[in-house]
Amino acid sequence: MLSKMRIAAIAAIVVMGFVGYALASPPVPPPVEGFGISTNVDVEMSSGDFTEVESFQWTWMNDPDAVAGNDADSNLHGQMVLGPQGRAAEIRYTEEMQTTDTSFFQFNKDFGAASAGADTAGNNLNVSKNYGYVASEASLIANASNKETVGLSIVANGDSRGLNDMPSLCPWVADSTIPATNEFIAMGSETSTTSVMVSDTDTEARATVAPELNHSILAQGIGVAKGLMRLSLMEGDAAYDPENDEDPPNLISKTRYSETTVAAGTIDKFSKGMKYTSTLPAWQMPEPWYQLQ
Repeated sequence: MLSKMRIAAIAAIVVMGFVGYALASPPVPPPVEGFGISTNVDVEMSSGDFTEVESFQWTWMNDPDAVAGNDADSNLHGQMVLGPQGRAAEIRYTEEMQTTDTSFFQFNKDFGAASAGADTAGNNLNVSKNYGYVASEASLIANASNKETVGLSIVANGDSRGLNDMPSLCPWVADSTIPATNEFIAMGSETSTTSVMVSDTDTEARATVAPELNHSILAQGIGVAKGLMRLSLMEGDAAYDPENDEDPPNLISKTRYSETTVAAGTIDKFSKGMKYTSTLPAWQMPEPWYQLQ
């Protein structure tokens, strides 16, 4: 396709994948009253400009004591303060797409977000997007740029004696605890061109079931393509009860990860996949569960 759009030489080939596994937080169950958001955009242009800006942010918490009415002050004045065994999560997604002086442009995007799962995999966020752009030869300022960012954050004070909302695990963890944890993960990609670019991206995020974050990009064209990932994890040695514990748990694990990939020039292939999966320690899960992964 791109050879017909003035690409004649191989200047850059980038094929990368990243998968991260961590011993970290359990899921954060959604509120009783949930939501569902679904949009689709399909655009085709032979001249002109195009702009789309999108932002999604969902922050929620699961606090067994507050739900049971035993901690009336845990959410005093809407401050979302976690009580013992409490958990909180946030999923964010932003997108900015802009073109100027188009000769040919196609854009298609499917967006889905839901507290109970936006697809059969249980993802709370699922976005599929692709575009193709050819600049007007008569313009000196023609350009197209796209930027996507997705983030997952989970804070857990830790669970003990049954994990509350995860009764299926009770036989294995009845006398143990899942420690306090913090997880902060962000991924994203960018493309820009003053000539021609074709890009396909997919994004998935979930936290109400086994937490996971995925983002991938496949691009070809003349310009710049970028993919990046940032990760910060912290784990304590015990569950944390903010009402009765004077000091927080000892920090026993701290993980940082950073990766950026950039290709600039005549790009015949730029492919990058990024994945983060939060897992529970093996001794807390029945062996058949791992055999099916």
